[in-house]
Amino acid sequence: MSALAELADAGKRTVWIEDLPGSFVHPALPLLFIDGPKPDEAFVDDLRDVFTIHASRDIGQDPRFGLIVLSEIASRALSPAVNDPGTAIDVIGRVVRLLSAWAPDHDAAPDFPCLHVPAIDPADLLDDALSAIARDGAAFIEVQARLQHALTILASLKPDAFSAAARRLATEAETRALAAFTLPHDGERLRRAMAAGKGMEPR
Repeated sequence: MSALAELADAGKRTVWIEDLPGSFVHPALPLLFIDGPKPDEAFVDDLRDVFTIHASRDIGQDPRFGLIVLSEIASRALSPAVNDPGTAIDVIGRVVRLLSAWAPDHDAAPDFPCLHVPAIDPADLLDDALSAIARDGAAFIEVQARLQHALTILASLKPDAFSAAARRLATEAETRALAAFTLPHDGERLRRAMAAGKGMEPR
């Protein structure tokens, strides 16, 4: 970002980056747009050199990928060959700890005023971390109950960020689970967990 900002400042330009780290790019997709004097080809080459493009994502620069990796660990644990709901429950707990610490400061002065980047959507973070667990753990009441509890916690701790997405994901998870359960008792237990999470609305 600092190298890109130096280029923008030197050319008295504003740069609008199109995608966050981890996005899939291809030759027909612009990496950025420039507001200011028309650049020459050498300047465009310098801009291209600032970006790193690889065949795979990198946890160090892409926090959403880190959540996806955690989710994949849980999904593998829930496969019939492994049948380890305890690992999935542990992952849910880790996700709660990570997302409860997420606190973007929207009022902070930007480090690089000449650069503009897309914001991280909190709903995407929840989907990355928990949607696959909701799907692959649909038949596990212990996983579903913990998932509902986790969504309630995140909606309560960060209502502006997570309440709407948590309500949606909680409803989707409940629908999947009620279709997968074989015992009425499991459905009743899940409904109690859902009832406990009705305080997801922001206060």
